[in-house]
Amino acid sequence: MFRLLASLVFLLFSTNMLAAQAYAGLIADSITYDADSADLRASGNVVVSYEGVTLEAVSISYNSATGQLRAEGPLRLTTADGTVTLADLAELSSDLQTGLISGARVLLADQFQLAAPEIRRTGGRFTAFYQVVGSSCQVCGKRPTPIWQIRASRVIHDQEVGRFYFENATFVVFGLPILQMPRMSIPDPSITRSSGFLFPELAVSNSFGNGIKMPYYLVLGDHSDATFTPFVTTNGAFVIEAEYRKRLINGSIDILGAFALTDPVGGTGGFLKASVSFGFGDRYEAFADFNFSSTNGFLRRFDYDESDRLVSEIGLRRYGDSGFLNASLVYFQSLREGELASEIPIVLPEVTWRRTFVEPLTGGSTAFTLETVGLWRSGGRDMLRASASGDWRRDWSAPFGMRLTTFAETHLDLYRVWDDGAYSDNVLKVFTPIIGAELRWPLSMTRGEVLHMLEPVAQFIYTVPFGFNDDVPNEDSTQLEFDETNLFAVNRFPGANVYEAGFRANLGASYRRFDPDGWIFGFDAGRVYRFKDNGQFTTESGLGGAVSDVLAAVRFELPPHVRVINRFLIGGGFNVKRAEVELSIDYDRFNIESSYVYLAPNVSADAPDARSEIQLAADWRMSQNWKIGAEWRHDLIAQEPVYGALGLTYGNECIEVEVSVARRFTDSANFPAGTTYNIAIKLAGLGATLQTEQPAQRCMRSY
Repeated sequence: MFRLLASLVFLLFSTNMLAAQAYAGLIADSITYDADSADLRASGNVVVSYEGVTLEAVSISYNSATGQLRAEGPLRLTTADGTVTLADLAELSSDLQTGLISGARVLLADQFQLAAPEIRRTGGRFTAFYQVVGSSCQVCGKRPTPIWQIRASRVIHDQEVGRFYFENATFVVFGLPILQMPRMSIPDPSITRSSGFLFPELAVSNSFGNGIKMPYYLVLGDHSDATFTPFVTTNGAFVIEAEYRKRLINGSIDILGAFALTDPVGGTGGFLKASVSFGFGDRYEAFADFNFSSTNGFLRRFDYDESDRLVSEIGLRRYGDSGFLNASLVYFQSLREGELASEIPIVLPEVTWRRTFVEPLTGGSTAFTLETVGLWRSGGRDMLRASASGDWRRDWSAPFGMRLTTFAETHLDLYRVWDDGAYSDNVLKVFTPIIGAELRWPLSMTRGEVLHMLEPVAQFIYTVPFGFNDDVPNEDSTQLEFDETNLFAVNRFPGANVYEAGFRANLGASYRRFDPDGWIFGFDAGRVYRFKDNGQFTTESGLGGAVSDVLAAVRFELPPHVRVINRFLIGGGFNVKRAEVELSIDYDRFNIESSYVYLAPNVSADAPDARSEIQLAADWRMSQNWKIGAEWRHDLIAQEPVYGALGLTYGNECIEVEVSVARRFTDSANFPAGTTYNIAIKLAGLGATLQTEQPAQRCMRSY
């Protein structure tokens, strides 16, 4: 009660104290006022607040005639932006914005701290620190020396622009001076984006030797920025990287590229990747994705990308509640050995329009689709296809809880082919009607607390194999994969140049067991039966003959930590043609992603040899601040590794260091096998965009 009365007494005198015509609040254990000398003294748990600034001290004295306030500590000064200053003594103006602070330590945004024997504040904007030590690392008894720190003779903090200006600065790591700079400037933690040099990146590879990158980040506006990165290597390569980003109200622009000014191994060259999109009108979006490399090996040589084929596309699309429109031009650049550019088509144009609506007579869903695709080559066959199709579908409720779906489709495709003597007619025609029905019977049973769910599915489809249809070139359905995603597909060919013909029954079932302990076991299986073999599918695909191979998948889940899925395709005589296993284990400190795949020889898919490979990726947080990660790929048939990587990361509240090594064991004419080493360092506290994701290190022993 006494402290509250003391605060009210002080407010009576605060009109003379503050010329800015604002009130200050004071709380203290004891307050005395001398009217003759105009001195006010407060002691014992003193708290002064004024326009978002709070001062806590052991005692203060204020003279209303001079307008000066003296506070004795230990004291704590907190500003409206969250900056905290701890000090021994302060002499401030009445608005707490100007004055001298002795024996101070300043904490900005609860992260970056500066210590100085003397601080001068001016006008509430500028703060000058003398003989400064700055760091965002915690300091305690067992670690009196921070991991990194910046020492300077003077630092000026401009709160209005949010920057620190250092004079005679020295960057110190583990107590050792590493770099000296007469002048330097860094953003304070309140700034999310600021122009300047970023921390350098180190890389070592037998393809380019030792390399160093020095990125420079440039703010171009509130919604755009750029990064320029000189990349110098010991084998004489000098590469300039550039990235530009811009965010629009209705779109975005992203451009990334690099150009080797000098490269004794590969010569000059580079790559460019650009992605642009913007929306307009009624849900329309224009987009462009451009990818180009000057040589087949440039991207891999400098560790930019592992792709062996680049795709560029420009177009227009619209997605609505009842349909969509997509129009685009597509260009492919091959980086594969022995693949001729003249054999790769340019898609010019590709247009698809689809509209769906409820058919009032039967209550089913009806859709119409119009499509045109043009394929043009610099040498070889050119083709233009125009298609029109309609489809109808309706769901019915059947007895005993069964669900029946009936559907029908019809397709009309017109082709025009150039530069291919096998197709001499001017216009080729293909008419394809399809009808079908699907019956599902979801069943469930509970025994104790265990829930069992079983759903048999039977799908019957008939596609009329009209003999008067013209033979057309197959451009988009040369390869297919039989798996659970297309077991109940109307047409298992991936494109529109070939339709699955004849009468067929797709039969399958799924089972799930839900245990009260949380784990789930499931099984899916299916097979295709045909009235007769029409020779459309090869034996290797798993769909050849009148009866297909057995497609099955087994899964086990213990949410959210463990998931195991095993998919396989089994032919006659229990001949395994494809097997896949996926394992995922995810705990707080341990994570594993592993997969195994086996593919039998498939001559029709240009894979005459069997393939068997295992891949493993794991992360383990060994302690609070240490994490190790590894990745491994191994060819089980050739008994040799394909790829391996190992990374070690240390991070705390002020620094994150990642050291990694990667080895590519395979080589080609474009790029040889090689090893790459990388060192990445990130400092926290120097701007809000540079935050580590690691927890603060403990001053006591960690687990």
